[in-house]
Amino acid sequence: MYNIIEQLSDDSFLYLQPWFYNNQLALRCELGIDEDKYMENAFSRAIQIASILFENRKIDAAFFNQYFDADGSVYVEGDFELNIDKKIDLNRNLLLASDDIDDDISAVKRCIAYDVDFTTLESILKNQIECQINPLVSFVSLDNQCIFSVYDDRGCDVVFFAKEKYKEFYVKLEQYFLDYDREKMRETFDSI
Repeated sequence: MYNIIEQLSDDSFLYLQPWFYNNQLALRCELGIDEDKYMENAFSRAIQIASILFENRKIDAAFFNQYFDADGSVYVEGDFELNIDKKIDLNRNLLLASDDIDDDISAVKRCIAYDVDFTTLESILKNQIECQINPLVSFVSLDNQCIFSVYDDRGCDVVFFAKEKYKEFYVKLEQYFLDYDREKMRETFDSI
């Protein structure tokens, strides 16, 4: 089985935003729909998608990047309930292609938490949808070989590390697809 955790710990692993456009095996789903109860719908759909990806409610890991300015202070501070098990120094030069990095950033650490419970995932997703936390937290399923990340109330990306899993979850998540990117996802599905 492909080891996503090992990959996350590699300082050369580029997991750049927007994740859908920077990873070949990725799906993009729409969250916020309908003007009535838009935010409620966004949260509900995020939980539905997470429940499909983490069917056994087991989240193997969660991660986010922490940025530091020139004097070593945290540039963007996350305010969420994760017990960090590991911090990896990332090669800042590899991240320059990302829109997230600006000139004030001098160092980046990837923070990883293992065995995250589903209630914590729900709490973090709610705050991400309401744009109350930054940086973005992503969630890992080793069984499904994927990374799930909500970028805001509009949508989420799912990156897969196995073609078989992409095909399996393409079918399971198709009803949630963002129409704008539907054709690109279909082309990937047809090509594998």
